[in-house]
Parts: sequence; structure tokens; C-alpha cells
Amino acid sequence: MAISSIAKSSQSDEDGLTVKRTWKRVAITIVGGLGLILVGAGVFMAVQWPKASLVSSPDSLARLNLTGATQRVSGVSVTVDNKSIPYVMTDGAIRPAVKLAVSTPTTVVVSLQRPSWIAWLAGKTEVIHQTVVTPNATLLDPVVFGSSSKPVLCYFSKPVRTVSVTGTDGTRVYHLAPATSAVSLLQVVGNSRAGILMVSASPDSWEKLPASSRLTYFQVSNTSPAAVISPAPTNLSPSTPITITLSQPIATIFGSKLPTITPVIKGANPIEGSWVKTTPYTLTYRPSAPDFWPSEQFTMTLPTPTALALQGGTLANPSTTVALQGASPSIMRLQQLLAQLNYLPLNWTPAPGTEPITGSAALAQSVLAPPSGSFGWRWQMPANLTSLWQAGSDNVITQGAVMSFEQFNHLDSNGLANPLLWPTLISDVATATVDPHPYAWIEVLKQRSETLNLYVNGSIVLSSLTNTGIPGLTTTDGTYPIYLRLAQSYMSGTNPDGTHYHDLVYWTNYFLGSEAVHGFYRAGYGYPQSLGCVELPISNAAVVFPQVHIGTLVTVVPQ
Repeated sequence: MAISSIAKSSQSDEDGLTVKRTWKRVAITIVGGLGLILVGAGVFMAVQWPKASLVSSPDSLARLNLTGATQRVSGVSVTVDNKSIPYVMTDGAIRPAVKLAVSTPTTVVVSLQRPSWIAWLAGKTEVIHQTVVTPNATLLDPVVFGSSSKPVLCYFSKPVRTVSVTGTDGTRVYHLAPATSAVSLLQVVGNSRAGILMVSASPDSWEKLPASSRLTYFQVSNTSPAAVISPAPTNLSPSTPITITLSQPIATIFGSKLPTITPVIKGANPIEGSWVKTTPYTLTYRPSAPDFWPSEQFTMTLPTPTALALQGGTLANPSTTVALQGASPSIMRLQQLLAQLNYLPLNWTPAPGTEPITGSAALAQSVLAPPSGSFGWRWQMPANLTSLWQAGSDNVITQGAVMSFEQFNHLDSNGLANPLLWPTLISDVATATVDPHPYAWIEVLKQRSETLNLYVNGSIVLSSLTNTGIPGLTTTDGTYPIYLRLAQSYMSGTNPDGTHYHDLVYWTNYFLGSEAVHGFYRAGYGYPQSLGCVELPISNAAVVFPQVHIGTLVTVVPQ
């Protein structure tokens, strides 16, 4: 019994040990399995973890890259200056649906919805953003060359897809595929020997074209120097820089010498400025003060005979001289300035909100670009005067005012051709030097009894009987400015009967050829009896004479 009990106890211990070993193996197996599961899960998570990024793209603002488990795009926004703009997303590429300017900072924001199995760990949504600057391509060479065997090319800092080229025959826009950084201008240039093109380009089709850059080209196969002058030599504004671009380096053609510019008309102000070499082929004259006034003429002298490019692309014969001229004057601006100085019977008022133009430099810049505004009569005047006025038209009222201005400033009375007209006018406006005379106007009425009315500042200060020309020698109808004044002189000529006369006349104001308003003794006045002049009693002529001046208008009204 004792032995049997001991045997049973040993068997029980062995069974217990076996069970423990079995559970240990099970535990190890379970732990190992869990480890494998965790490793597998880790590998799965590493491979399938959702990743999103916005990357640069050559044909879009940005491209959305998604890797790992699929995420759903829940929102996209594109903003410029904090304002949303429409967009299109195709295969991850995000492009604006409207044209954007080059070099524009743009922000792209993408919101993503994560898969539910990972949302508990990393959050339901992910937001990524990127700020990009829309690409810009700059023109590399402002001067390019070609020949019969080599096309004219323009080069850009990066490949472009849209190019606009403006020449003398208009503007052409090219859409390029693929993008390129070297663009042929053969279709635009054709057989033109030299000229200027305005070129702009954008790297992407969804961009607006930027401001144009000037490109000077030459297709000159021989060694004779050629030049392109910009702007057109006969259309200069007062402070215009003048650019000369040569077909060969400046040092090769001109050496160390520089062009010179001199006024054609003696007495004109000399030019003030200097020449600057802006490229090896380009010289630019920069005025230090306004030089090229409207219609003023100059001569540019080149150090070496050079063929100047003409409009249309042909070349002139080589020469050392180039004619320069100021642009055609703005009659509207002339009238505005004359009105400001009281040389016209009208006021000029700038449009509401228009900034006043002050200072000589700003006034000089405005001579070809009149600001907005309106004219109004300073006084209530008869239709015989007011009907002559038209804003922007070189009418006789304006011509008389110009003559009066030139006379007061001791300038030659040659109207718009006077090279000192505009600089003196600008100077007087800048210093508020107004017309010292009252505004006078002479009205001659031929209906019987013939009458002369003298208006001063809108009021009649003298009304007198007068005589005009007899039939065959009638006083010319119309309005004319006084151009010559003599206190006392002789008039000579032939009477209708063939006899000669040599008469003393007084207080004479010539307004058309030999026709004048003057004092002359007659037995009576009020009907035609002169040989073409407007005759007044000498005492009345003496009243008229000091109240009128060069430029005062005389209007002869038909019967």
C-alpha cells in the first residue's frame, strides 16, 4: 500500500509537469503569433499609411500626390490676395480656371478625409497647403540678329507656351506645344531689314501675358552699320529718352565719339541731357530737362555714316544726320493752359477728382496728354464771338490768344512754330504769370448805320459809327487777329479812279493784309466809303488803340 501510494504520487507529478509544459508551449505559440501579427500590422501600417503632398508641377499650380490607403479629397481652395478663384483639378493637377498674372503668389489648400480604420488614431481629416508663385519668363536678349540663312530668334529665361509679338503690321499671338525657350520671329519679321518688336510671353497657357518688352532686330548681311531709333524721330515728347540701337557694337562703329543734338531754329533753347550706353549695341539720350517740345525741330549728328531703319523695315542711305521733331501739339492742352493764364475769354475747370498738375516737370509731361475738364465763358458774349469757339480745334480765338501770349513774352509772333512757345507757356503756368491785359474784342457791324463795338472783359466800352470798304474794295468779312499796330503812319495806294493817295492815318491796328482799324478824318461815318479799312473818328480810334494789342480779334459781320 505504501509503495502503491508513492507510485501514484509520482505519476501525478509527472502529469502536472506535462500540463505545465504544454501550457508554456501554448503561451509561447500565442505570444509568437501575436508578435507576428503585430509585425505584420506594423508592416501593413507602414505600407498603407495614407500620405498626401502638394508638389511642384510644370503645367499646373501644384500636383496632389496620394500614397498608401486611399484618402478622399473633401475640399480644395485656390486663393490670390486672400480671394478665392475657380480651379480645375485633373489627375491631381490643380490649375486655375481663370487667367492669372505672372509672378503672382497663389495659395493652394487641400482637405482630405482619412479612412475610418485610422481616423481614431490620426484624426478624421488632414489639411495640406502650398504657396506658389506663378512662373514668369523674361526676355534675355533685347537685341537679336539674323540673316538670309539664320532666322531671327528671341530667347526667354524659361520655356514658354504663349507668345505675343507686336510689329508694324499688328499683333500676333502664338500658342506653342511643346513649350520652348527659343522662339522664331520669321513670320513676323519677313524680309524686314531692321526694326522694333514688342514681345511678351507666359510659361503656362492659363497665365495672362505680362507687359511687353522691346526687342530690336537686324537682318543685315553686309558690314555697313545700321541703326534703329526709338521712339520715332518725328514724334518726340518733351522729356522723351532717345534710344539708338546699332547693328554692330558701339565701340566698333562710333569709337569713343557720341552723337550730338542741336535745334534747327536759332534762338531755341539748347538741349540738356546726356548719353548712356545701356547695352554694347545701345545708346540712350536722357534729357535732364524737357527738350523736345511740340513741333520743335532738331538735327542729330552721328559720328559715322549709318543707315537708319525706316518704317516698314527698309534702310535709308547711310548718313551722319537724322532729323528729329517734337510730336504734334495738343490743341486742347494749349487751350487749357492759355485759359489758365487768362489769354482766352473762357475759363477751364479740371474734372472733379482730377489731381492738379503743378511744377514745371509735371506740366511738361502733360503737354501731349490733356487732363479732363471743361471750358466755360468768362462773360456773356455775343454769338458773333462764341460761335467761333471749339474746344480742341485750332480756331481763330486760340490763334489770337497765342499771338497775344507771344507778344507779351517778347517772342516772335509765328504761332505754333515758335520753339519757345511751349517752354515759356509752361514756365508762366508754373509761376502763375497771367495775361496783364483785359480781354478785348472788336466787333464791326456792316448793317446800316455801320457800327464798331469795343468789348473789354465782356462789356462794351465804346460803340462808334464806322466806315467799311466801298463795293469792289469791301472790308473782308470774318474774324482776324491784330498783327501790327502803329500810332501814326501813312497809307499809300491807288484810288478807284486811278489816282494815287498817300494819307496820314492814326491809331492803326492791322488785322488782314492792308486792312486795318484806324482813325481817319471823314465828313460823316456809318456807311461804306473806305478802300477796305475800318475807319473811325480819330478821337474814337484813340480810345480803341490803348485797349487792344497784338492778338486782339477783329470780327467783321456781313450786312
